Amino acid sequence: MRFSNYHQHTTFSDGKATIGQTVAHAVELGFEAIGISDHSFTPFDTTYCMKKEREEEYLNEIARVKEQFAGKIEVYAGLEADYFSDVDEKKYDYLIASVHYLYGNGEYHAIDHTKEQNARYLYEVCGGSKERYAENYYYAVTDNVKKRRPQIVGHFDVITKFGLFDEFSDDGKKYRAIAVEALNEALKVTPVIEVNTGGIARGFRSTPYPAPFLLKEILRRGGEVVLSSDAHALSTMDAKFKESADLLSSLGFKYVARWRGKEFTHVKID
Repeated sequence: MRFSNYHQHTTFSDGKATIGQTVAHAVELGFEAIGISDHSFTPFDTTYCMKKEREEEYLNEIARVKEQFAGKIEVYAGLEADYFSDVDEKKYDYLIASVHYLYGNGEYHAIDHTKEQNARYLYEVCGGSKERYAENYYYAVTDNVKKRRPQIVGHFDVITKFGLFDEFSDDGKKYRAIAVEALNEALKVTPVIEVNTGGIARGFRSTPYPAPFLLKEILRRGGEVVLSSDAHALSTMDAKFKESADLLSSLGFKYVARWRGKEFTHVKID
């Protein structure tokens, strides 16, 4: 099974490698396809995202590198579209819809950057209610999917990154119900959910996003998955891909989806 990766950041946002270096490394890894998907512009926080004035440069550089590596690897121009971004989807081969911030008490709160920021939103905005936090987050996830109609849903349950939801606690049971309901709503619009290994590579999880109980729900509902690393460095471009493919197989998945520029095809897990 030759891998592909559609969630890769570069120096156009908060990645550490250029587009050219990224594609060259993907060729070295034997990837069939690579999608560049830097962060969309968020005006309230410009420290991590692609600058609005660099968008055309970004697209032109992807086109240049695509031509440079023609015949060696498929290269696609993607974008990780944050909930609060203004995006012209027609410019891109595909979109990944993700949520990185929630709004409350007059400000935008980063929910996946640090444990401290995560906790601040929980206690200052949600009054310590994990149920309210989950409801707010998954509302943003499903609303982002409905308004953008993306090709891929990104790191679906990143809200669990810092260990807030113990699945065996009362909070955890409520969380699971909220997450499953949101997943079912998202699948009605976008049937492809990424299996994101970034949390494993950064030491936050032992399994990819989304959690196994959600992966089982995706399969049960007839949804599909793509493998993505959400890498910000070359060293993690294929982090835990083999292990994640094995996990998918153990849960009953026979295929992963592959983006072909206009539609998805299927590749057998082996």
